[in-house]
Amino acid sequence: MNYNEVQLDLQSTVKRIYQNVVYRSSFYKMLNDSYIGELRNAGTPMIEVLKSGDVTVNVRQTKEIANQLTPSLMGYDSVKVDLTELPMDYSIRIPILVTGSGIANALDSALQKKDSAVAKAIDTYGFGKLENDNTITEKLWNPSTKEQYIDTINSLSADMFNNDVYDTYRLALSATEYGKYVSALTSVLKYETMAGVEGVDRGTVARAYGVDTFPVADAVLGDVKGYFFNPIAVVGDAFFDAFVQHVSPQGWPGYFVFEGNILFGAKLVENKAIFKLVDEISA
Repeated sequence: MNYNEVQLDLQSTVKRIYQNVVYRSSFYKMLNDSYIGELRNAGTPMIEVLKSGDVTVNVRQTKEIANQLTPSLMGYDSVKVDLTELPMDYSIRIPILVTGSGIANALDSALQKKDSAVAKAIDTYGFGKLENDNTITEKLWNPSTKEQYIDTINSLSADMFNNDVYDTYRLALSATEYGKYVSALTSVLKYETMAGVEGVDRGTVARAYGVDTFPVADAVLGDVKGYFFNPIAVVGDAFFDAFVQHVSPQGWPGYFVFEGNILFGAKLVENKAIFKLVDEISA
């Protein structure tokens, strides 16, 4: 049996899987999108990221401020990000008994389950790398009242601003903490902002006090409460390096085997743009 007989558009299926993995993975929301677009198309297993060094400013030498600033070009260092660190097989076996007119539904159901499993693996791997990175600054996350939630968010934003990271603040919270956060801020924002209206109407606070927020599975984060960050901090990507369909008698008699390989890598490239949120600062 061939692709036409089962009406399977392999390229469309690959694209759909990729988009769903991106949608389902919480860690993807951590990544700097500017490093992802081209890589999705090229499938290159290694990228080199430019990291800016200390910035100095060119000034007119006739001004008094000149003695405080040193004119120069911005310096760059680079870091190579290996995108083959987490290879994952994407094989799905479809029994011959469910093929025929139901093959599309059978594939779709199997792919949905696989999407979730792959996204969870990416999250566990990606957040695990951050958890073990001792260069990330720890910040307390232990608000208990509505006012403390607001004060904590504003304090984190100010700390990030003082780190010369001025906008696009995001907050990744464990699912339990995210629920508390939504409950607290929704009641505060209900009659004041659109974020509050969204919180009431949709059960989420998509954006409040200039911060995008999303949940991460408790089991993935472990003891870490979450991360406050700007996407410039982290790079990474996933892609398929191979994707084929086997039919009997090529190893699995009586099965359609829909297989491929996802590769994923993650790297922290800007330490100033991320805080690890904990309930107790490490000694």
